[in-house]
Amino acid sequence: MMLLTVLSLLTLGGVSVELPASSTSKGMEIHVAEIAKVTGDDPELVARVEAASLGYAPAPGFHRTLRADLVQASLRSVLPGVEIRVTGAPRCRVTPGVQFVKGIDMQGAAAKRLREALAGQDAEATPTGALADLQVPTSSTPPSIVVPMLVGSTFPGIRSVPVEIWLDGKLYRTVNVSFNVSIWQRRAILSRAVSAGEPLHAGLFQIKRVAVDSAQGMFALETSALAGAVALKALPAGVSVSERDVHREVVVHRGDIINVRVIKGHVEVSDIAVAQADGRMGERLAVVIQSTGRELTAVVKGPRAVEVRIQ
Repeated sequence: MMLLTVLSLLTLGGVSVELPASSTSKGMEIHVAEIAKVTGDDPELVARVEAASLGYAPAPGFHRTLRADLVQASLRSVLPGVEIRVTGAPRCRVTPGVQFVKGIDMQGAAAKRLREALAGQDAEATPTGALADLQVPTSSTPPSIVVPMLVGSTFPGIRSVPVEIWLDGKLYRTVNVSFNVSIWQRRAILSRAVSAGEPLHAGLFQIKRVAVDSAQGMFALETSALAGAVALKALPAGVSVSERDVHREVVVHRGDIINVRVIKGHVEVSDIAVAQADGRMGERLAVVIQSTGRELTAVVKGPRAVEVRIQ
């Protein structure tokens, strides 16, 4: 087998590569056929040389110079046994062909993905400014704009959305597109100032649609969670209340036998359950229904009292 391989290499014919003084590349990699004229008696060998890679293509705005002697050495190393002659210019100046990906298209794709992430919320996202068109190398197929799924929660403020530009099935560049995200929520807002140590109750609050100004603001407590809470510090009128502002007693303890109200549509059923965790007013915790052994997620409504809503 080894002897046959050697003999086949010795019988390979020659190929001539005529290098021009200048040429234009396409895509992210230079292939011989793009920049040079390849001739030879064996069409299969000619095709192999034409398909050979000469390395990276220059980016838009740059060029790359290919020396004839180095091109010849490179081709002989990747195609051993093939007699390759590089003729023509001693050097070839390669500049990239260019095309443009429109900034408005990248921004539109990013906005669509961001709207998906904000679905179900009272929110809007506006671009922080115009996005310039992106100059990219020419490619065999039109550039593709891909926006990966956004991971994690989206909070108010500046949000950067990564947009991938693909050329001929390869990732060329990632462009970050910025948006100003605004989120509104209906919140329990203090109607008057309260003092440190003052107990809170529903009568102190009004429900209003307010803009959330930070990630921390996303976690304000609802009125159902504030019953029995005590202010840890003085709080002004017109603000929502978060966990760090109040002390809330645990009203359900792990292992407690508790009353559970199960609601499905217009049907309500009362039962007994065992709490699987500690819980404060308004918090969610797992409970096991004694009559069925089924574990459900319930909301704490009071001392030893929870509610389960089944869709």
